[in-house]
Amino acid sequence: MQYYKRLPFENIKNAREIGGVPTVDGKVTQWKNFLRTANLDDISIEEINILKEYGVESIIDLRREREIPFDSESHKKIANNFNFYNISLAPNDEFRKEEIEQIINREVSIGSTYRNLIDNFTKIKEIMEVFANTKGATLFHCQEGKDRTGIVSMILMGLANVGRADIIADYEISSAYLGYIERYDEEEPYSVFRITNPYAMKEAYEYIERKYKSFEEYLLYAKVDQDTIDKVKNKLIN
Repeated sequence: MQYYKRLPFENIKNAREIGGVPTVDGKVTQWKNFLRTANLDDISIEEINILKEYGVESIIDLRREREIPFDSESHKKIANNFNFYNISLAPNDEFRKEEIEQIINREVSIGSTYRNLIDNFTKIKEIMEVFANTKGATLFHCQEGKDRTGIVSMILMGLANVGRADIIADYEISSAYLGYIERYDEEEPYSVFRITNPYAMKEAYEYIERKYKSFEEYLLYAKVDQDTIDKVKNKLIN
C-alpha cells in the first residue's frame, strides 16, 4: 500500500493518505506520516496489523469522550497496539435544535461552524504536539472522518503550502467515499450535514487566511511553539 492514496480497508471508512499532494512551491507531501480516516470502531485485528506494518505509531481520536466505545474489544485492541490519544476537537455541547434548523434552512453555513474547531487552540496545540513527537505515522479520525478530521487535514496541508484547490478537493471527496452522494438527495434537509460541500472548506480556509494571514501564524497564535511547527513541517515536506 506504499502509494495508495485511498487505503482499501474493509472496516475503516474514508481512509486516505496525506502524502502525495503537490504544494504551491513544487514539492510533494510525504507518504506514510499522516493518515486520516473515519472511526475505527469496527477495526479488525488484521487491519490493526496492516496499520502497524504501515508504520502507524499513534492514533488521535478527535471525538468527544461520550462518542468513544472505551469498553469495546476494538478499542482495547487499539489501546494495546498504538499510542492512543483522545483529543476532542469539538465543543462539548452539540448543536441545539434551533442551530440545526438554522443550518438546514441555510441561515447558518457549515463552514462558519468550523470556526469553533479552528479556534479550539488548546486542542490544536495538543494535536500538533502528538504529530511532532510521534516517530512513526499518526492516524487521526473523528466519527465519519470529514468535519473534525477535515479541519485537521486542512491545517496540515496548509502548513505544507498545499494549494487551496487541493485542500478543498481533499475535503470534498469524503461524502463520496462515505457513500452519502448515493444515499442522500441534494435537496434533502439533512444532506447539509452529510455532503462535504466545497464551499464549507473554502469558508474555513478563508477564515484562517483572513484572521491569521498564514497557517504557520495561526499555529503560533494557538501557542504551538516554533520547534513543534518545524517538526510537523519536516514530516510533511523535506
